[in-house]
Order: sequence, then C-alpha cells, then structure tokens
Amino acid sequence: MSVVPVPARADAVESVGWTGRVMQYLHVATALIGVNLLFLLGVLLGFGVFGLMPASVAAVAVLRRGELLTGTSEDGLVRAFARTYRAEFLRANLAGLPFGVAVGLLTVDALLLPSLRGPASAALLVLTGLVLLGTALSGVVTVVLLSRYDDRAPAVLRYAVVLPVTSVPMSIAVIATIAAWATIVAVFPVLLPLVGAAVPLAILVRLIDRRLDRIEQAG
Repeated sequence: MSVVPVPARADAVESVGWTGRVMQYLHVATALIGVNLLFLLGVLLGFGVFGLMPASVAAVAVLRRGELLTGTSEDGLVRAFARTYRAEFLRANLAGLPFGVAVGLLTVDALLLPSLRGPASAALLVLTGLVLLGTALSGVVTVVLLSRYDDRAPAVLRYAVVLPVTSVPMSIAVIATIAAWATIVAVFPVLLPLVGAAVPLAILVRLIDRRLDRIEQAG
C-alpha cells in the first residue's frame, strides 16, 4: 500500500512566508540600527570634524548593498563599514573642506542676525537660508558620489554642485526627505540615537542613485 502524500495546507504555507518576511524586516531594522551605531562611532573616531564625512560615505556604501542589510552577504556589516571608512578617510575629508567653511560662515551669520534690524536682517536671513539649503543638498550628493565613484575630491565637488541644479525633481525629493525626517525626529526624538542617520541616508542614496543610473544609461 502506497502512502499518498498529504498536500501542505495553504494557510501553513502562507504562515511560513509571512514569518519569513517578518524576520527579514526585523533583520533590516537591526542592520539599520547597526549602521547608525557604526556611523556614530566613525564620527567619534574622527574627533567629530574629521569623522563626519568618512563615516557618512561608509554608511552610504553599506546601505547601498542590500545583501548586507538582509544578512545574505558573506561580508560582515562591521567589516564592510570599517574597510570603506579607512579607504575613504582622506578623500572624504578633502571633499568636506568646503562644507566646513560654509558651516563656519553660517555660524557667523547666525550670530549676526539677532543684532541686525530692517531690510538688512531680512536679506541676510534669506541668503543664509539659501546657503544652508544648498550646502545640505550638495553635501548629501557629495557623500553619495564619493561612495559610488573613485574620482578625486575636486571632480566630485564639481559634479555635486552641477547635479542638483540639473536634476530639480531629485533635489526637491532630497530636500523633502530631509525635512520630513527632521519633523519625524522632532516628534519622536528616540529615533535619533537608533536610526537617526541610517534611515535618511538609506532613502537619499536610492533617490540620488536612481538619477545617476538614468544619466549613465542616457550617456
């Protein structure tokens, strides 16, 4: 007498699939927390000023690799971050010099604004806002370009200035993402130490990468 195989129940199959998806989401969430902690550690190792850019580049490089976030890569998250951090430390800091100068100027403006009155104050406020917006936008693009290409810092900076101007929809999406995440963190500040850098970088790198992929395909 042969044994007739009993087909698996549909709800059991769906349960396994649902459980697998939940586990994958949990792994991604854990990986995002890990990337954020590595980012903070990288900033501290560079004494803040010299750690911000290489830590950002390393975080973006890790976030771009989906297999690292889902745990399907043979390369470890920490190892991949540390390797990129060391390799990009000098180039990232060279590319970050103009942004350091811009932050210094913005700080001076912030100190001068309260003492000014009338049209001069309004004009300086608008100018400061535009400089801040342009600096943030170019800074994010620079980080993504550094993690994607091997060009020297001056070439990366030139492209980082041109790309936002020639890609207005991308720029609007980047600014909207930064503003939305800043609002979310203001409402839920507990997210800042957990995934404060990882989540926005994960979104921004995909927005900018999509635009760069279209440019490369058109060229």
